[in-house]
Amino acid sequence: MKRFTEAGRQAIENKNWYAALTLALMLPEICASLEDPGPGKSAKRYISWSRRWLEPLFTSTIQSETIVFLSAEDCYQARCSVIHSGSAEIEPGKRSGLDRFEFFSSGSHLFLSQGNILNGVPQPNFLQLRVDQFAETVFGATEAWERSVAADPKIQAEKAKLLVIHEPGTTIGGFHFGP
Repeated sequence: MKRFTEAGRQAIENKNWYAALTLALMLPEICASLEDPGPGKSAKRYISWSRRWLEPLFTSTIQSETIVFLSAEDCYQARCSVIHSGSAEIEPGKRSGLDRFEFFSSGSHLFLSQGNILNGVPQPNFLQLRVDQFAETVFGATEAWERSVAADPKIQAEKAKLLVIHEPGTTIGGFHFGP
């Protein structure tokens, strides 16, 4: 997983916000699929992983009220919207309180706007996130998860199947690639 989190952090360092964001939104699926491989489970396993590893990091208690700024379901919808259509808008039939996400390159990390009316017109409910802080939160959660499964042989066997981008000079299956 280190190669993925390092690539994401490099994207942040280079201010490549789209690369950092898409990688951050992909990581819960990668981790969850290592725990429960196989097709047809993407939504369920993404939400389950996010509920355990991410949702608590986006939950605060303010004046005795617990506020979940980013639920596991909303994180999954952000993933679907951004990765599948390059959109920040959640499909109308899949909304659970948020209409869209607003990502910023700087400024405050979290701002939730719900139920606002301007000149008698209801405004979209949105969550503002600072992309570098959001991505770093996901990268940290990924690393925490990885430490928690370090002794699990099933997950380690699945991790061995993850994508590796090879350098020239690599030998694979007796074939030498590169210079």
